[in-house]
Amino acid sequence: MQPDDMEKTWADTNELKRDYNYKPSTSVSQGVDSFVEWYKNYY
Repeated sequence: MQPDDMEKTWADTNELKRDYNYKPSTSVSQGVDSFVEWYKNYY
């Protein structure tokens, strides 16, 4: 970790769910894998 990185976060998506019918369909594992592939191809 870098000096200013946050160790923990507590994201609250209840308002997104309520106001915009937010329903994530990508797992964290899938999202990280996709991001890594994108990053490697982009940079």
